[in-house]
Amino acid sequence: MKRVAAIDVLRALAIIGMVISGQMFWNAELPAYMFHAQLPPPTFAFNPEVAGITWVDLVFPFFLFSMGAAMPLALRRREAKGEGWLSVTISAIHRFLWLAIFAIVLGNTRMGLLTGAGVKGWMAALATLGIWALFFLMFVRIPNFDKRKNSILNWAGCAVLIGVTMLYKPLFGVGVSLYNSDIIILILASMALWATLSWWFTRNSWAMRIAIIGGMALLKMASSVEGSWCEWLWQQTPAQWLFRFEFMKYLCLVLAGTLAGDIIHRELGRLDSQKSANDRRSTTFTITLVVLMASLIGITMWGLFVREVGTTVLLSAIVAAVAGIVLRGLKTSEQPLLKALFALGVVLFFIGLLAEPLEGGIKKDHATISYFFVTGGLASFVLVAALALEIRFGVRFRALEAAGANPMFAYTASGYLITPIAALTTLLPLIDKFGNLTPWCSFGRGVLFAVLVIAVTYPFTRKNYYWKS
Repeated sequence: MKRVAAIDVLRALAIIGMVISGQMFWNAELPAYMFHAQLPPPTFAFNPEVAGITWVDLVFPFFLFSMGAAMPLALRRREAKGEGWLSVTISAIHRFLWLAIFAIVLGNTRMGLLTGAGVKGWMAALATLGIWALFFLMFVRIPNFDKRKNSILNWAGCAVLIGVTMLYKPLFGVGVSLYNSDIIILILASMALWATLSWWFTRNSWAMRIAIIGGMALLKMASSVEGSWCEWLWQQTPAQWLFRFEFMKYLCLVLAGTLAGDIIHRELGRLDSQKSANDRRSTTFTITLVVLMASLIGITMWGLFVREVGTTVLLSAIVAAVAGIVLRGLKTSEQPLLKALFALGVVLFFIGLLAEPLEGGIKKDHATISYFFVTGGLASFVLVAALALEIRFGVRFRALEAAGANPMFAYTASGYLITPIAALTTLLPLIDKFGNLTPWCSFGRGVLFAVLVIAVTYPFTRKNYYWKS
């Protein structure tokens, strides 16, 4: 099955959100909804008692959900080729280890660590560009290149990358530690292993997979009971720097994403041989559906942030009911796909709203059960809207899709490619000056970096230079 653009769009939205939130200056005059809900201005001090979520809090769960949604599409292809559990397990372990190495190198080689240690700006920029070049060698799949030679190139890049990272202490005075890692990538590494295995062994049984999701949700809540065996289990780790059992809570999101992926795989296979007329009624209903999906996301962001939870539930129920009516009236070949994805989103979303009062209200940090399910539902609504636009109108966001299709490339482009190049060309001080002009210019700085990430990633992806683990 060909790539599903909607999943790439969802993943790209997550990456672009990461870039914007990471590159914008934290100006205390910006409204609180521009930051993580638990890091409110003006002090930006972490406050786990603050309930609510913002757009920034959607970034990570959208990435996790898209990761899960892509799994069935890739693994069904492997199943069709006759691969069994051993091959899939070895591949999952390989991906886990490579992403873990990626996470640790990211945590030890950021350009800010060099400049903070007193390394000259030009030298820090060149060193960072060198690390990015080694990332390229470690992950790139060169089109029309011998697979065995490509693998040798990847292993050589990985070995040199580890060696160069270990030289950061003697060369630059920057301490290197296994405990310094990019926590986002480290969690993704664990999910690449455990979600893959979970899907493979439940690929023909939604009941078993839903049971795993429910079990992890209950275990996560029970782990807060002091002195319980669940608390003990949650704290276990074979190596603190590599894996912590509490990471398993993110299976709630990733496995929910695999349910969406199963739906897409099943229904798109059927759609390949069926096309329906693009009449005026279907056009109107599809546009209405997209608007309703956007409305559900907007209502949720507003209501949970300002803590109008009851109003959020009521308005969301009304909008969801209207969307259901629209879907019933949509007499097109893609209706079963959109209907099934919407139903999944509604179930996840309202389970999340039902659980919202637990654990002091919805929060990203420390993540609550409602957070996993509400954001999983919202991710499903994004997929519904993106698929509706693509199938009915042929609307594609190709530059955005390129970032989603090449996520590791896009993830490193901002800090390891664009920033050092901007520093070497003396553009970085000008960009920083712009970011300090007004509070909203600080946000504009993040948007500028996001645009540059898309602009850099797009040509590489179009030429099929994908980074794969």
